[in-house]
Amino acid sequence: MESIVAKAPKKRKKEESFEKAISKPWISMRRGMIIMGFTSIAMAVLTAWQVIPSRGWLEGILWGLLFGGLIWAIFFGNILINKLLRR
Repeated sequence: MESIVAKAPKKRKKEESFEKAISKPWISMRRGMIIMGFTSIAMAVLTAWQVIPSRGWLEGILWGLLFGGLIWAIFFGNILINKLLRR
């Protein structure tokens, strides 16, 4: 006995290709890491620059490192949430 297989309608194929296009990242991970590196360094320097005159060198540098690190925490947290939601 032969089974008859119906072809998928063209609309279905268009929907599948649209879903694939949506799930692709718009920038590469390498470029994202470079952008985040520059952003976190800039945030750390600007924060330290503002804190040092009022609190001193040590506390200014620590605040700068905290804010620079928070940029990375937000970046990787966003990646984690994205992976969990796309399952």
